[in-house]
Amino acid sequence: MKDGRMTLKKKKEVKTEVGGKDISSALKEFYRESLEPKLNQIDRRLVRIDVRLNEHDTRFDRIEKKLEEHDDKFRDIMTHFDQMYQRFERLETEYYAISAALGRLEKRVDHFVEKTEFEKEVFDLKGRVQILQSRIEEIENRLKGVS
Repeated sequence: MKDGRMTLKKKKEVKTEVGGKDISSALKEFYRESLEPKLNQIDRRLVRIDVRLNEHDTRFDRIEKKLEEHDDKFRDIMTHFDQMYQRFERLETEYYAISAALGRLEKRVDHFVEKTEFEKEVFDLKGRVQILQSRIEEIENRLKGVS
């Protein structure tokens, strides 16, 4: 069994040695030569990405601030529009009230004009009647003087 143990020990030694180096040295060398440069490269890229993300965050903050300012202005404009619509509603109501009152006034004026024209005609007729009355009196006076 010593031979079996010996062979296992030899196999372990063979596995731990790679080209005259042990595994930890090989791993350290692999890390230094292969992994570390790639990790450093990834780290530099991550730093650049972080810087760009910070720049974008700053831009987004400015954009959000501007949007909030625009939202405030838009709210003010909407408030003004609401006030204008309320005024227009009142003006429209007043317009219809004024139109109705004007219609009533026009009817009264028309009636007054008709009444005034009628009174004028009556006045003219009275004047004509007086003229006729005076002619009749003249004719009667003449007839009395002839008889």
